[in-house]
Amino acid sequence: MLKKSQNLKEFFSSFTKGVLVSLFLISLFAFPQSIYSQTAPNLEQGKKLFEEEKYEEAKVVLEDLLKSEPKNHQANFFLGKINFFQENHDQAIEYGKKAVKQKDSDSEYRLWLGRSYMLKAQNSGMLKALFAAKSGKKEYEKAIELDSTNAEARFDLCMFLTQAPGIAGGDEKKAKKQAEIIQSLDPILGFYAWGSIWEKDGKLDKAEASLRRAIELDTSSNHQSTYFLGYFFQRHEKYDEAVNLFEDLLKNNPDERNALYQIGKTYVLAKDSLDKAERCFKRYLEENPPKNSPGWAGAHWRLGMVYDLQGKTDLALKELKKAVELEPESESFKKTLKEVEKKK
Repeated sequence: MLKKSQNLKEFFSSFTKGVLVSLFLISLFAFPQSIYSQTAPNLEQGKKLFEEEKYEEAKVVLEDLLKSEPKNHQANFFLGKINFFQENHDQAIEYGKKAVKQKDSDSEYRLWLGRSYMLKAQNSGMLKALFAAKSGKKEYEKAIELDSTNAEARFDLCMFLTQAPGIAGGDEKKAKKQAEIIQSLDPILGFYAWGSIWEKDGKLDKAEASLRRAIELDTSSNHQSTYFLGYFFQRHEKYDEAVNLFEDLLKNNPDERNALYQIGKTYVLAKDSLDKAERCFKRYLEENPPKNSPGWAGAHWRLGMVYDLQGKTDLALKELKKAVELEPESESFKKTLKEVEKKK
């Protein structure tokens, strides 16, 4: 039973972190046109702020809209997403459930409610985590029932089936079935799915090959498949390969500043070349973060880690406090700050 509990804990942590990484990295998650049509000016303003990742400002606008239009499903949907990205799982679920109740036929709403439940699973005790994970899985399945071509919902379900232990609903055969369907709907996303399945099975060569096939097909301007391969290298401590990959990306695309961030992050994970990591994050903080890339808070957080590893506790605390100041809801930032404060 202890082994099962440990496996569950590892799953809920790694699964949700993987989804969060994917969400910030991939611009796959486009919104259906129906979500954008016939909206009031204040809703448009809230969406614009959301797209600019000005989450607190967007919250104010959207919450104000709900005072006069409490059943505005779009406002509830975007508030749910904002809270998801801020890792406020209960609020994300609350708004997501309202959006679904007000428009229960929307596959996209179901998908994001499922993601919010998975976020809660990561941050809950074992029994609550199991309940939340099962609720999330049901929402993914409902999203697919409403729209069988929703490749993102199938991908999230595939990831759950791949990563979850059997006691939580994991099923490798069902995961492979989903991967086959995803491949037919979206070949690139299909290679991501197969890459994750092979990675879980310990077949790292096949996993890497799948991700490289995705790169061959990827014509997007955000180089999402290259980042996926880079994250794969980071996870498996292939730090030289990760740095080389991101350095080549940055060399060929000087404006691709997320690659600069990832080079610094890789050095932090490797606990090596910390002077280079420091320069990466300082350069990253010189300009506004590009869309779909880590914000300033994340860069201050990583820079704080660099200083901590260098034994520069005062500088580390300064950066970590700045990260928490910029994103006070982030549990990760607050946890790191507390750990470094204990060293004083």
